[in-house]
Amino acid sequence: MDKLFEVRDDLFGIAERIKSIDANYKIYFNGDTRRFELYNTSRKPSFQLVLPYRTLDKRTLDYALESGVKNKEKIIREIEENNKRLEAEHFRTLFEKTMSELPL
Repeated sequence: MDKLFEVRDDLFGIAERIKSIDANYKIYFNGDTRRFELYNTSRKPSFQLVLPYRTLDKRTLDYALESGVKNKEKIIREIEENNKRLEAEHFRTLFEKTMSELPL
């Protein structure tokens, strides 16, 4: 935790605006990974997610909204749909490879 620096003020006021999503949210910059991270001080452990952007802007707010606990059912559904698609693609590729190797 000694490499975490709380972001209290930034160019677009994202650190303050993030509190409109959840009053307990805080943004930290991790000096080791050189990334921004979101924490929820009302939870233990408080770490929520790594922000995938190098700068703080509107995308940060959108990402925090999309990945919030309120959307967990939607997120799980999207993961399951993606896994099904990948599995079908894998089986199709395997089938095509097997068929192409059969002697005719």
